[in-house]
Formats: sequence, C-alpha cells, structure tokens
Amino acid sequence: MRRSIALRFVRLLFLLAFVMVATAYEKSPVVTETIGDDSNGEDIQYLYKVPKLSSGPRALFLLFHGCAHDAFDWFEKDENNCPKCRGLPIEVSIAHFAYEQNMAVLAISSNKGCWQRNPDASRVYKVLKNFSEKDGTDIGDLAHKEHVDVYAFGASSGGTFVSHVLPQIFEDHFGHLKMRLKGAISQIAAPPEVEKITLPMVFSHMPKDERIARAVRNTVDQMQKSSDVPVKESELHPMKLHETFFRDNAPPGYYETYESEKMFEALKTNGYLDDEGYLKEDPRRSDWRDVVCGSLEGENRFAPDSPCENNKSWTSELMNVAWASHEMRFDTFAEDVKFLIEASHFGNRAIEFEDELDDSNDLEFHEKRASQEGEGPAPAPSARDFDLMSQSGGENGRTPTRTNRPTKRGQPEFPSHWGPVPLLQTRDYRQYPPPYDEYFGSGTVVKWILKQQDMDRENPERAAKNDEEEATKQSGDDEDDGEAEQKEKIEFPKRWGDPPEIQTMDYVELPPPYGHGSSTLRNWIEENLRRDAEFRLPKRREKPEVEEEEEEEEEEGGNEL
Repeated sequence: MRRSIALRFVRLLFLLAFVMVATAYEKSPVVTETIGDDSNGEDIQYLYKVPKLSSGPRALFLLFHGCAHDAFDWFEKDENNCPKCRGLPIEVSIAHFAYEQNMAVLAISSNKGCWQRNPDASRVYKVLKNFSEKDGTDIGDLAHKEHVDVYAFGASSGGTFVSHVLPQIFEDHFGHLKMRLKGAISQIAAPPEVEKITLPMVFSHMPKDERIARAVRNTVDQMQKSSDVPVKESELHPMKLHETFFRDNAPPGYYETYESEKMFEALKTNGYLDDEGYLKEDPRRSDWRDVVCGSLEGENRFAPDSPCENNKSWTSELMNVAWASHEMRFDTFAEDVKFLIEASHFGNRAIEFEDELDDSNDLEFHEKRASQEGEGPAPAPSARDFDLMSQSGGENGRTPTRTNRPTKRGQPEFPSHWGPVPLLQTRDYRQYPPPYDEYFGSGTVVKWILKQQDMDRENPERAAKNDEEEATKQSGDDEDDGEAEQKEKIEFPKRWGDPPEIQTMDYVELPPPYGHGSSTLRNWIEENLRRDAEFRLPKRREKPEVEEEEEEEEEEGGNEL
C-alpha cells in the first residue's frame, strides 16, 4: 500500500515537472507590426520573433525577401498570431536557423515588390527605430544592450539591398540606432564595388546565372588581392530530385513521405527529369504543375499545396530550388552564418560575454531545454549540422568556398585542472573569451570557461598548483624529448656493435661528437675509441685503373672460351 502511494507520488512529481518545463519554455509567437509612413501615406509592415531565453537574444537577424514576395513568407501560418503568413519552406528554414542561434529575427516588407533605395531605405530605418524603442517585455535583453549586433540576409533584390544600401543606413543613422551591422549574406545578387565593401560579406550565387557568377568571382578575386575585409563566395548548384526530395528540403510536416514519392514519380514518368534526376527544363517555363499539382479536371493532385501558385507555394519554390537559376536556397546558410560570426568578432572582444551570459541558471536552462521538443537552442551541433553542404550532388559536385579570410578550426587546449569540457552544449555559436578568443563554439563552453576563470581568480592556489604540475610535466617531457632526440642523432660505427642495454640514470657529456648521455654509455664509447687507436684500420686503397682494365680483358677472354 505504502509503495503504491509512493509510486503515484513520484509519477505526479514527474508530470508536474514536465508541465512546468513545457510551459516555461513555450514557443515564441510571431508578432506582426504596422507603422505609418508619412512620406507616401502607406503603412509599413514587419514581423519579428524573439527567443525567450534568460540570456538572450544575443543579436538581431534581418531578413529581406526577393521580388514578388513579402515579409509573410518567412514564418509559418498561425491562425492566432499570423493568419496571413505563407511559410515558404526555404524562408522558414532560414528564419528558424537564425532563431536557433538565439537571435531575434525580423522580416520587413518592401514598398512594392523589388527592393529599391527610395523609398525602402527610409522605411527600413523607421522599422529599426520602432523596433529598438520597444521594452524588454517585447524584445528581451535587446532593449537593455548599449549596442545590438545585427546580421542580415537578402535574396535577389533583397540581396542587392543588404550589400549596397543597408550598410549606408546604419552608417548614416549610427547615432540614432542602438545597433551596429556586423555582416550580411547577399544571395543571387550582384555585389557592390570593392571599395564600398566595408564589413564581412558572403556572396552566394548560382553558376547558371553567369552574369552574377562572373561579378561575384571578380569581386572576390579583387578582395583577396587588395582588401582585408572578410568576404566569402558560396556556390549553389542544381539538385537531383529523388523520392523524398520534397520532404527532405522542407520543414517537418510540410510533405508526407508518400506525397513526396508520388510527386517525384509523376515528374519522372512524364519526362520532366533526365536519367540522373535533374530537371530538364526551367520550372518557371514548363507545365510540370499539370502532373503534380492537378489539371483543370482535378486529377494528379499529389502536392499538398495544389494548385502550386507561382511565388506563393511550397512546391513551386522547391522546383526552382532544384533548377538553381534564380531562387533562394538554404544549403550553405549555416556555413555562411558561421563565417560571419567568426569574421565579425575575430581578434577582438566584440561580444560582451558578461552581458550575454547573465546568470548561473542559464546553463541549467539549456540542459533542460535540450531534452524538450520545440523551438530554441538545441543540443550542440555536430559537424554535419554546421557543415550543411548542398546535398544536391550538383553538376560538378560540391565546389569549395572561396574566402580571403584564414579561419582557425579545432578547439583550444584548456588547463587540465578545469576538467573535461561539458558534453551537453547549446546549439548557438559564439566567440570564446580571452585568451581563447581566436576560437568559436557553443555558449555552454563560453559559460564554462568564464566560470573556470572566476574560480581561478577566487582561488589562486588552484591555478598556481596546476601551473607547477604543468611545468614539472613539461620539464619531464622536454627531457624525454631531448633524450629521444639525442638517441636519434647518435650513430655509432657499426664495428662497435650495439650500445649497452643497461645504463645508469645519470646524464653526462659524452666524447665528441656524441653529445650527452649516461656514464655507462660514455665508458663504452671511450673503450671503443681506445681500441680504434690501438688497432687502427688501414685506409682503403683505391683500385688502380690499369688493373681494372686487365681484369676486364681477362673476363672477356674467359667468356669467349
């Protein structure tokens, strides 16, 4: 009876703990804002999403759509918070990855379709000003930072805007915005002139668009020769279609496996794919919708977003992704974000660590959060997570990215008395504090480093004892290395035979040119030198050439016989 009651009590505690964790780390909602634009009388719409973390958000990530799109493409449809959201798969993947890095994400709609310097520059400034004036209940720690680090991504005209116009907005309004632009990713857009690139940039392009590809390559070549501003080139090649292509390249829940299989089979059976699985024609000009998204009679409706309206449907976007001529892509986004974070913080302590990691509960929060389903930082990324190369098997395979920035990989060697690095780590990507600021990794490791450094400051004997142990160990290693090196250098005459296997542990000078070693070895060398002096070998005489000729003639005569 008592055991049964105890088991029920334990189960109740587990259930209560689960409910508390689930409610404490709920998903952040998408917020839609509308502000007036006095210049032309049209309203400005923008959407944002802020991580609910005790130490965040760490930065702001701006998202700029392409032509014929708007800010509602970046977030999934939600009847309560965003009923107008379309949630296109690539846009959602990009926004969610930035959000997982503990960054607030903000998407702005252009005035009319494609982005233009006027009037969109003033509209973007008004949005940033409006957002920065919000309090902590809306935007968390961003409201209290002296300066907010900002990163940006844009595609097509949005890519042109983030590389040509956005840096000028931040420069012109630096005194009015508590923000600083740290880097930008410009996708499928021509880069600006080299002298106008003043902050880290990634230029991501599709080689099928030869004009943009040529412009990017020329810019990167010039930057490598004449500039120390970090830049990177990423190439996006066509992708092979396969049975689960649509399911694999969209967020979870967009396509069921059987739907993706039927869509692929319809394209293959009706001749839209070549023998390797690539699209034969530009999907913007072919009639593939008839076999995948349903004809006028309602047949062949395999796609869940039928009739697959251009620029507004998941399937339409993924078909353009596979063709790879002019479409937004997620393939290299994680790798590009990682480059920007490293490039914008390399060599200086641009991140205020104490400001970002504010309390001791943060690590416990992440450890609990890692086991929960939902949004927010997840367990530490594997090499695959932060190396999201194109899985397309493109025309020429994966082309190595080009950059003028030397990157340092791996992890530093920490003091041994700190113990092992935490195994359970958050998924964010941060610069380590000095003296390890040439390296980057999880915020959990940053927290751990700061904690260990604080413990060393509070208890100097702890660090001093470790230094002594390290010095002793290093001295022993040096002696071992010296002895090993000495053994490698010493070569005795073969006639002496092998040195004594059993030797004393002392370390004395040996007869020249044999360096140093044990007294046993010294005595052995001296004995052999004495013998050589007493029984010196005669010098080898060179064989006379005449005798050699006579011997050759004799050999020839013998052969004749």
